[in-house]
Amino acid sequence: MFQESLTEDLRRLATELDELADGEASSLPPFPPIPDFEPVSILGCGGMGAVYVARQISLGRDVAVKVVSAVGTAGALTEEARMVAQLHHPNIVQVFSAGGDVESAWFAMELVRGESADSRSFSSIEEVARLGVAAAEALAYAHRCGMLHRDVKPSNIFVGEGGMVKLGDFGLACLSSESVKDRSGTKRYMAPEVLNGGEVTEASDQYSLGVTLRELAGRVVPDSPPAPDFAAICDKAASGEPSLRYESVEAMLADLRRFLAREPVAANPPSPLRRFRLFARRNPIAAFGTVAAAACLCAFIVSITVGYVKTSRALEATHQEAARAAQSLAATLTEFDRGEIDPRDTELRRAQEVAESLAERFPDDETIKASVEAIRKARERRVTLPKRLHLRERRGR
Repeated sequence: MFQESLTEDLRRLATELDELADGEASSLPPFPPIPDFEPVSILGCGGMGAVYVARQISLGRDVAVKVVSAVGTAGALTEEARMVAQLHHPNIVQVFSAGGDVESAWFAMELVRGESADSRSFSSIEEVARLGVAAAEALAYAHRCGMLHRDVKPSNIFVGEGGMVKLGDFGLACLSSESVKDRSGTKRYMAPEVLNGGEVTEASDQYSLGVTLRELAGRVVPDSPPAPDFAAICDKAASGEPSLRYESVEAMLADLRRFLAREPVAANPPSPLRRFRLFARRNPIAAFGTVAAAACLCAFIVSITVGYVKTSRALEATHQEAARAAQSLAATLTEFDRGEIDPRDTELRRAQEVAESLAERFPDDETIKASVEAIRKARERRVTLPKRLHLRERRGR
C-alpha cells in the first residue's frame, strides 16, 4: 500500500513538473544560423526546445530541425545525434545531421507529414494496437542496436501520410551500455525506478510505451467495448515493478501481434472456453466445422453407448436363455435315460448340435459345458439302447 501511495505521489509530482516545463516554453531558442538550412515555420515547441520546418537548400527538401537550449552540452547532443543517425528502420524518424554551439544544439531530421499520436483520435482499440506494434518494432530495433530512447510518449510517435507510424525525437537517446541515471524527459511517462533516481534501462523504455498505449486507448472514439487482452498488455508493460514487465520490448511486441491476430496473449492467459472463442473469431468457418464435428462425435458416442447397453442386455438375455435351454436339455436327457422318450427320435442329435453351438458362443459357461458332456454321453448310451430293447422284446415273446 505504501509503495502504491508513493508511486501515485511521484505521478502527481511528474505532472506538476511537466506543467512547469510547458510554462517555460515562452523562452524558446531561436533558429540558429545553420549552413545549408533556412527556417520556414515553427512546427512545435516544448519545455526542452522547439522544432522548426526548415529548407535544406542543397537538396531542395524540407526537413525538421530540433533546437535545444543546451549550454555546454552541444558536444554531447551532437554525439547522440550521430549515434541515432546510424539507426535505419522504417518506423524511426531518420536523423540527417547535427551540430551546435555553447548556447544551443540542433539536429536535422526527416520531416514527417502528418500528426503526432497525441493529437489523434482512434476509431478502435485495434487501431491503437497497430500503432503500438509499429512503435514497439522501432523501439525493439533501437534496443538491439544498443540505444535507449528515454522519452517515449504520444507526442514523439508520428503518423504520416498513408498511416506510416514513426518513432521520433531521439534527442535524449543514450547507449544501453552506459549507466545513465539522469531524469531528463517527460515525467508523466517515466518509469518509477527512474523517477526514484534509478538507472535508465530497456525496461524503462517499455514502461513509457505501455503508459503511452494505455493513454491512447482512452481516446478511442466512439468508445469501443472493453479489450481485456489489450489492457493486460499495457498493464504488464507499465507495471511499477520492472521484474513484472515483459522480459523485453520484443516480447511485448509479440503479445501485441497476438492481440491483433485474435490469439491468446501471454499477459492474460485465457481459459479453454475463451481460447475457443478467440479461435472462432479468427476462423469462423473452421470453428463451425469443429462444432459440427464435435456434435457428430458426441452423437456417435451416445449411439455407441446406447447400442452397447442394448447389446449387453441382449447378450445377457441370450445367455440366460442358453442356460435355460441347457437345463431343459439336461432334463430331457434324464427322461431319456429312464426310457420314456422314443429312442428313434432325432432330437438328441439336434440337441447336441445346439449345445455345442452354445458352448462355442459362451465358452466360459459351466452349465452349457456340462450339458454338452451329458448329451455326448447320452448319445453313446443310445447306441446300445436298441440292443437292450430288442432283447426285452424277445424275452416278452
